[in-house]
Amino acid sequence: MSIKNIQTAHLVHDLKNPVNIIETGARSLLDNQERYGVLTPKQEKVVRRMLRNALRIRHLANSMLEVDMASMGIVKIGKSTLSDILKTALVEVFDIVDPLVSDALEDAPTLDILRSILSANHIFLEAEDSHLNRTIRVDETKLCLIMTNLLSNAFKYKEKSVYLKCSEDTEYIIVTVRDDGPGIPDCYHKQIFDQYFQYITVDGFPVRGHGLGLAGAQALAEALGGGLSLVKSPQGAEFVVRVKCSTKK
Repeated sequence: MSIKNIQTAHLVHDLKNPVNIIETGARSLLDNQERYGVLTPKQEKVVRRMLRNALRIRHLANSMLEVDMASMGIVKIGKSTLSDILKTALVEVFDIVDPLVSDALEDAPTLDILRSILSANHIFLEAEDSHLNRTIRVDETKLCLIMTNLLSNAFKYKEKSVYLKCSEDTEYIIVTVRDDGPGIPDCYHKQIFDQYFQYITVDGFPVRGHGLGLAGAQALAEALGGGLSLVKSPQGAEFVVRVKCSTKK
């Protein structure tokens, strides 16, 4: 392990402890008001903002650690299902966007109920149940981080809806994430994966800051024997992630 990797691991560890304390404290204030005192609407808004930002820091710390592990060739293969991976990513995204929806997704007992909750929130999932529920061997943490990154971007730039499509070929799982927002001009399709790249306002749309997130997601996808690409779409930004995996009957 290089000095850089050791420093990154230590930094992530040092970040997680205070973030966990902040997150636990904020949740306690929200969930145990009979013990700590009833919050006013303004106070509750401030605490929820604290909690959302603690979650963002925790996600960033986890992403830094996994990208570092990927750069060292460390991949932890285990058994999972695509439905569980997508559900975990969606729960994490909605933890920041809408905690009530996040709770509903986490408690959803079936794919039908999960789809119903998603469609009610303008998230449309196109995939066969048999494919989603099939046991696969993959690094679940890395794939989940990729999906969380792509979904977070889609939520940030959508006008109304996000579209998820899952398929597979002989060796790969293929997941497409598309939003219905302004999209990304063709001339930036390669640069968008550069670390810290941002493009300036185009046709009146605000600065778009994918930066390290997409670079990290691409590195994780490549570590899983696949890749991440931005493809032309008639509307919005459309990303396709391919990761190599095996299936278990």
